Amino acid sequence: MSTICSREAVPVTIGQFTLYCESFRAAASTVLYEQPTVIGGTVISNRCVKATRLTLAGRVYCGAGDIPALTVLNNMNGGSGLTVIYRGVKFTDCTVQGSTAEDRGDDMLYVTLTLATAAQAENAEEVS
Repeated sequence: MSTICSREAVPVTIGQFTLYCESFRAAASTVLYEQPTVIGGTVISNRCVKATRLTLAGRVYCGAGDIPALTVLNNMNGGSGLTVIYRGVKFTDCTVQGSTAEDRGDDMLYVTLTLATAAQAENAEEVS
């Protein structure tokens, strides 16, 4: 017997924009500076934590009329200081790095949004 698991899209508020997120990805990295030693080994002489990249993909209900969400999304491009809470994890001081929006002829606007933040992630419940 096999079990099929599914989950509803998660509503995520980003500024004035609510995205029903179907896919989320967080990518973090550190740049390491390596120096050779006199005996042929390697020493890490410095490190630099790079900003975390958040990629959210999902949809926004827009109905058959105008698409005001597209205006909000476009005006967020390059904007900073945004807060994103995804499933209990809070990312602060986010900057919109890029976005795409696609109207596929139904009542939804399909959005992919990429943000960057250098701030530490926090548990949303612990933040007052």
